[in-house]
Amino acid sequence: MNYRIGIGIDIHQLIPGPSIKLAGVDIPFNKKVKAHSDGDIIYHSLSDGILCALSKGDIGMYFPDNDPSNKDLDSSKILLYVYSLMNKYNYSVNNIDITLILEEPKIKDFKDQMCENISSILKCSKDVINIKATTSELIGFVGRGEGVSCHSIVSIVSN
Repeated sequence: MNYRIGIGIDIHQLIPGPSIKLAGVDIPFNKKVKAHSDGDIIYHSLSDGILCALSKGDIGMYFPDNDPSNKDLDSSKILLYVYSLMNKYNYSVNNIDITLILEEPKIKDFKDQMCENISSILKCSKDVINIKATTSELIGFVGRGEGVSCHSIVSIVSN
């Protein structure tokens, strides 16, 4: 079996808004992610991690932020596209580890739904998906509540 590993990172500014979208879940919050698409940083970092493992570039190559057709794009479409590439090259998910870095909101009540959404798109078991969050201890732009960051490590395996 051929295993590959990829790392995806996404960082965005937070601006006033009604909710933050993470792995397809709208979480009530007083801020949202500033982005060209819907700003779902979990789907973005996960997509980049898979593209990295496939050695197929990054999401900016496929969904550039200067393309008007990507304005307010539902990021699940990005992950679905990356899933189709994974299938094309005969790979499937082996393991996913996601670290969200933000001061708030707390995500523990939403993690199960996030994992369900990811497993549904990537056609993998929820048991191979781990999502965790940490703060930056009030340091830097994340600590000041000005932004959010997400890091994803993805292991894929040939079918």
